[in-house]
Amino acid sequence: MGSSFEDVKGAANQPRGRRRPIQVQLTAAAERALTMHPTPLLVELELLFSCLIRKRVRFPDTPHAEAIPVPGTDPRLILYFYPVGTKVCAIGDADVADLLTFPIRRVTPFIPRAVTLDYRKGHWVGDFFYPRELL
Repeated sequence: MGSSFEDVKGAANQPRGRRRPIQVQLTAAAERALTMHPTPLLVELELLFSCLIRKRVRFPDTPHAEAIPVPGTDPRLILYFYPVGTKVCAIGDADVADLLTFPIRRVTPFIPRAVTLDYRKGHWVGDFFYPRELL
């Protein structure tokens, strides 16, 4: 899988001129919380390939070692895309053991086009999208 991942990293790290930045939409609560955040907020956009596809937005202290940095429209955020897969069918929102980096040769079409972030009850929450109007 090593050579496939190198292809994935190369595809994701294309110059900005060839790939649009991810559109960032913040709620009013997220905007207030972000102004209080002393450093850029790390946001990891996980796309899980299993028997179904699951999208998850994470806010880790450090990105996964194989997550791919992607540009965004808000400099207060550091965005990463992390495509993963499972060895067995996994359905639901629970954490999945044994996640594997999913080898995508042409990763750019899978990188989300927009992310929305909110701050509720002291925690960051979010979702990401592939809206046709941004294609």
